[in-house]
Amino acid sequence: MPENIQASMIEVRQSPFHGRGLFATVSISSGEVIAVYPLLILSEEDTEAVRKTRLYHYVFYVDENAEGKMRAAIAFGLISMCNHSPEANAVFEVDGEAQTVTLSAGQDIAAGTEILIDYEEFAEEAI
Repeated sequence: MPENIQASMIEVRQSPFHGRGLFATVSISSGEVIAVYPLLILSEEDTEAVRKTRLYHYVFYVDENAEGKMRAAIAFGLISMCNHSPEANAVFEVDGEAQTVTLSAGQDIAAGTEILIDYEEFAEEAI
């Protein structure tokens, strides 16, 4: 068996920004996919119900209908531990059809660095 097998590029640790956060365990190159996570896409009605709970701080925007009713999704996996920064070092892409969210490095990320994403227009609601 080879030595130094890396089980994961990421881990959850205490964050200086906000409770827990997601950290790189190895150096990650800009553009590299960190992970792809499954989504549970909520209906417009369920999204509205979740909006009134703490769980809403952890959802991802999927889309909205012609009347402006939004659908959100709950991601399963460590991406839910990503904290917000307008100067994020990682990016995410929601694929509603595939029901996944992909987390990628937006720049080179050194081992030990917290992985941060920009919550975009939802930052004020989520923080």
